[in-house]
Amino acid sequence: MARKSPKHSNSGSHTNTGSRKRRAVHPKRTGIVWGVLVGALTLAGGALVLADGWRGMPAVAVAGVSQANTAIPVTSGKWQAIVIHHSGSAAGTVSDLARQHAAWNLPSLGYHFVIGNGNGETDGSVNYGPRWIGQESGAHVADRVAGATPDAAWFNEHSIGICLIGNGERREFTEAQIAALVDLVSKLQRECGIPDSNVVLHSDLAEVASPGRWFPRARFAMHISG
Repeated sequence: MARKSPKHSNSGSHTNTGSRKRRAVHPKRTGIVWGVLVGALTLAGGALVLADGWRGMPAVAVAGVSQANTAIPVTSGKWQAIVIHHSGSAAGTVSDLARQHAAWNLPSLGYHFVIGNGNGETDGSVNYGPRWIGQESGAHVADRVAGATPDAAWFNEHSIGICLIGNGERREFTEAQIAALVDLVSKLQRECGIPDSNVVLHSDLAEVASPGRWFPRARFAMHISG
């Protein structure tokens, strides 16, 4: 989240619930490659491509995702990446996360989507946050190390935040959650023109454990690329 920082039911809110690492103990990055993301974001001279975005994105509604669940049309060129998080808690609801974010002085839930695990929200349910409904920027990527490009503000402005209820540092996510995540991410990629290399974990961007060591990185990467 920019601070440290939906199946389908409409909800409203966001929170960056990735817990900050005491040490850099997250597993070795494989499958979803941060280096490719950086390369796609920079020019030969190292300048960030932000004026026109990494690539053009069609101004079309996301079938099954945004068409009936946004107050305004999806903006062409706005959504250029997807960042996956966990809530850091064994149970929880969208309302719980919204209250937490309100305590952090955020005007609404920082995530765009929240996927339940059966403990609070229905297992595998995809809950739409108000920022997706209103096509607003998120507040879900934590501050990055000085000099990292793009910075956290860019990711909060141009990436879609998806939060899995659960703590991936302690246990695996449910099969229903991962299936719902794959389906949601695939639809968002297809309709917004987001390449696989721009689908990243929060821990790929900042010194946080979210979505945790038990997140099935390789299997997830295989599913979205297949």
